[in-house]
Amino acid sequence: MMRVTNSMIVKRTKTNINSNRAQVDYTNNQMSTQKKITKPSDDPIIAIRSLRLRSTLSTITQYYRNNISDAESWMDCTGTALKNMKDLLDDAYSRVVYGATDELQPEDRQTILKALQSLQQQVYCEGNADYARRTVFTGFKTNENLTFMNNKEAKEEEYDITERFDYQDVDKKNYYPEAFDDTSDGAVATNGKHPDVFNEVELNRIRLAYDKISADGNSLNISYKDENGKEVAVGLNSANGNIEFGLMGGKIEVSLDKTQQPVKAEMQIKQPLENGYQIHETQNGDTYTYSVYKDADWDFNQNPPEPKPNAVPEQTVSVNVVDSANQNDAYLTANIGTAAKPQAISYRVSNTADLKAADYKLGDSEIVFDQESGELIFNDSVADALDANRANITFDYHKKGFEEGELRPEYYFDCTRYMKDRDNIVYENFDENGNWKTQAIYYNIAGGQQMQINTEGREVFNSDIRRDMDDLIDIVSAAITAQKTVDDIKTKIESGNYKDEELESLNKWYDAAKKQLDYANQNMHDTYSSYITRFQGYLDTVNLEITDLGGRGERVDMTKSRMSVQESTFKELKSINEDMDLSDLVINYTAASVAYQAALQAAAKIGKMTLLDFL
Repeated sequence: MMRVTNSMIVKRTKTNINSNRAQVDYTNNQMSTQKKITKPSDDPIIAIRSLRLRSTLSTITQYYRNNISDAESWMDCTGTALKNMKDLLDDAYSRVVYGATDELQPEDRQTILKALQSLQQQVYCEGNADYARRTVFTGFKTNENLTFMNNKEAKEEEYDITERFDYQDVDKKNYYPEAFDDTSDGAVATNGKHPDVFNEVELNRIRLAYDKISADGNSLNISYKDENGKEVAVGLNSANGNIEFGLMGGKIEVSLDKTQQPVKAEMQIKQPLENGYQIHETQNGDTYTYSVYKDADWDFNQNPPEPKPNAVPEQTVSVNVVDSANQNDAYLTANIGTAAKPQAISYRVSNTADLKAADYKLGDSEIVFDQESGELIFNDSVADALDANRANITFDYHKKGFEEGELRPEYYFDCTRYMKDRDNIVYENFDENGNWKTQAIYYNIAGGQQMQINTEGREVFNSDIRRDMDDLIDIVSAAITAQKTVDDIKTKIESGNYKDEELESLNKWYDAAKKQLDYANQNMHDTYSSYITRFQGYLDTVNLEITDLGGRGERVDMTKSRMSVQESTFKELKSINEDMDLSDLVINYTAASVAYQAALQAAAKIGKMTLLDFL
């Protein structure tokens, strides 16, 4: 048997007392912190589980407290702007419906005019809505506005712009070359000339997003598929007398030399097609035909090489030189369509005054660009050709000087912005297939879940709205002017100050003025009636975006609800893993304290014992 000494008993007693005291300290710490552990070594399993739960809870809190709240605020700001835009369009729509009414008095037209002018100034202002100094409709460029903010800066802005259209964008418009509003004596009382017939000319047009465009630096490009299904692109540029056309990424440029007398064409291949194709040129008077063949279809044994018999060209384009009395007005035409049914297309630049002076008489193959109004104008034959070939139209032009409230081109078109103090900025908003490159902004609102929070301006603020209002304002202004002209001439007739030939002239002008008023009223009725559908379409677009935004908002709300539940769940799991129950703490502490006190009492008794007590 092992001998137990007093020192051994005392030493072991001290060790046990110290263990009991450590347990009292441990439970006391738990009482103070109400946590199961104070350091990882206390319980590694609880520590590891705690790290995981804390990390997950931190992520959930970031989504729930920050990302989702920020997304909700952004979308609320967007929703308010969309609702304001809807109210504005509702007002514009009611004015258009009112303007289509047959029984309108002069004061009614004035009311419509003032209302439309006011709405035109406000129509895009909601597009500049911002959240925390970030504009919500400008895609990635949240530090800039959707519109030009003041006239002084807008007048200095300068862009090269590319607009895209297709055959479905062609619409009809009535033009009035003989409109008049001069009722001075020199014009109506003593002038024997008067419009016996007041002309109305209906033409087709494609309207650009802007007006007052430079006459230089613009070009028209038309693409379509030929009878073999090959994509053909024909570009007409009246400024330098060029036609460009290409196949499968290649390009040929044909130039017109205007320096010779009489006007004569000098056709040159400026840029070859891609490898694997050869070009064959034939000439017939002032018509040049370019046919593109594959290398395999050529007979290189001929000198010069010629296409093989029965070889089918990949593409054929005919170019005509059109002489003009003024050498500087010479221009080229090119054919679109199939070889069996080609349609000649020519292009030239003009302005409103010249078109009026020519009574808006256009050639059957002409596309005329009115730089003042920003319209491509043409007859039915060209419109039919574009429709038959399902043509796509691209127009490049230079625009300097905008107005306050107009849309900035970089949010709608491919363009180049000219800068004074740094390099020009090039905006490429469409891909090679002509599809818009989206600028959607996404927020992470949950693990593995993203939500688009922004609405792009081009989806709501159609660039045609302001231009449509321009048309409506011009038409009601024309009706007001026509009414004033009739009233002024009638006042002269009833004044009794005019006799004989002057009175006869006044009566003829009065008849013409009444006819002009009839045309103006009818045009106002017809145009306003047709524009009802357009403005209803704009309203439908805004309502659709409001619905889409509402749908995304509901998804955010559902995610927010789910994240709220997850936050509560993980907080509870974290508490279960880390926190001590208060009743357990009391019991554990009491037990440890009792054990410690008992150990102290036992040690006190042991310390008094001697060897005689053991014997």
